[in-house]
Amino acid sequence: MKMKRALLPFLVIVIALGLTFVMIKSRKSPKPHETPYLGPLVDAAELIKSSHQVVVRATGAVQARYEVSIVPQVKGRISEISPQMVAGGMLRKGELLFAIEDVDYQLAIESARFNLAQSELELLRNEKLAEVASQEWRALNPEASEEPDPLVVYEPQLKSARAQRGAAQAGVKQAEINLQRTRVVAPFNGYVRSEQLEIDQFVNAGTAVATVAGTDQVEVVVPLPLDELAWLQVPRNGTAQNGSSAQVELQSGGQTYRWQGVITRALGEIDPRNRMARVVVTVDDPVARDDKGVNLLNNLLPGMFVDVYLQGEEIADVFAVPYGALHDNDTVWIVDDENRLRIREVDILRREREEILVSSGLDAGQRIVLTNLSGAAEGMLLRPQLREVRQ
Repeated sequence: MKMKRALLPFLVIVIALGLTFVMIKSRKSPKPHETPYLGPLVDAAELIKSSHQVVVRATGAVQARYEVSIVPQVKGRISEISPQMVAGGMLRKGELLFAIEDVDYQLAIESARFNLAQSELELLRNEKLAEVASQEWRALNPEASEEPDPLVVYEPQLKSARAQRGAAQAGVKQAEINLQRTRVVAPFNGYVRSEQLEIDQFVNAGTAVATVAGTDQVEVVVPLPLDELAWLQVPRNGTAQNGSSAQVELQSGGQTYRWQGVITRALGEIDPRNRMARVVVTVDDPVARDDKGVNLLNNLLPGMFVDVYLQGEEIADVFAVPYGALHDNDTVWIVDDENRLRIREVDILRREREEILVSSGLDAGQRIVLTNLSGAAEGMLLRPQLREVRQ
């Protein structure tokens, strides 16, 4: 019995080895299978012919459309200054900037009115004297055919009196105008760039005391290569043509601020430093007016450097091809019906920052290769996967 128990493990091992040997001998060898080569995997897109809006991208600096020096037209002591008359103060058209003491100018009006009354009295006296002299001359010379001597009938005196009255009337008007000029108001909506004013300061006529810039409009001067002008509408100076629209953008703090503008004119010369033309984009209402206060970046302020997107002509029947799909010698790669690479030379109508506009050399429905391959050759087998691109 003990002998059987000792031999049992060896018997199990022998049986297992025998079964393993039988299984190995009965196994069939797998048949070799070759996987066909499909070529490298590439991104491709189907070509669609469509209309394309030309967008000319540029940058420019913002400047005020209107900027004037405030120059008083009369002299005197400053008696009042607006609280907004400080650098950066916002002004509305017609708002008082400062006032000059007007006592002397009110007295000047009274004096001018007195002179006018005197001249009217003198004119009336001479008119009566002329009337009496004319009647007397007719009575003394009833049959005379000639006109009386002008001196006899007071004609020179009448002319002088009328001229004196006219001068007196002008004196009154000038005195009233000078009184109005003692109150200096904002010529337009704007802000104060600089000022040199204090209460009780004496100012002279013709001396600049402040600089004010307008906020109803600002301008962006945009330098452009000469060939970009062919795609844009730039009004000639002095004409009522409509210029191309524009979008002005400012990137700051992860946010984008936008304003709408329009090309209003071109500066009348080419910059000799870079041989570029300069067009002017005008933006209306660039300043947000909110009594509760706004983010300063909501305002398009002079001195800002901004991106400008000029809306040019619309081109019909072109292919918009991603810039990365263009290869040497103005060629692109096409995948034919057999998934083989074909090199096509194309006619490029326009090159933009992210894409090129192709006018000929391609057909609608063809698949263009978007992946850049090293060692690409005509007829190379490819494995394309279609994806959409922006048209």
